[in-house]
Amino acid sequence: MRAAIRRMLLLRGGPVVMSLLGFGLPGLTAAQGQSRGAKTDPPEPDRFVRFALSTAALQERASELAASRDTRPEVRAFARDMERFRNQQISRLRTLAQGRGQRMPEQQDFEHRVLLENLEPLDHLELSRRYAEVEVQALEQEIQGYTAATQAADEGVKEYAAAILPELQRRLEAALRVHDAVKP
Repeated sequence: MRAAIRRMLLLRGGPVVMSLLGFGLPGLTAAQGQSRGAKTDPPEPDRFVRFALSTAALQERASELAASRDTRPEVRAFARDMERFRNQQISRLRTLAQGRGQRMPEQQDFEHRVLLENLEPLDHLELSRRYAEVEVQALEQEIQGYTAATQAADEGVKEYAAAILPELQRRLEAALRVHDAVKP
């Protein structure tokens, strides 16, 4: 029953997606209803790496789906570029995790699997719109998490977060343009 309710909420999208992207990360306060400008405590390094890997994997798989389907041309181009970026990012995150002696998660978060399952049956304009929404919301959440991680005690995490943050901000701007192009 809980899974059915979650699926229904995820199909609707909106703020539910943002809260699920930061699920289980108390250091990432957007998921707890604080405003975008609110001060966020630095996350624990292990939690940040798990969060970063999970959101990157979600976006990589969603981008792969959108790039492989009959979506709007601007969405397909954005998705192809995002898929390449996420593949590189995941590789860097794995190296960071291994350098810290951190075990890699064996399975994707349930909420992320549900998001992907809900994208699967969509086509053309529906998939274009939903994918753009997911990307905007995921990038906003991710930027908040990376901003918090720039204050982390772990130097490797801090440096990684600071290095990738400008790229995430640039990609959010691009995602917003794509979202504006396909919204109703």
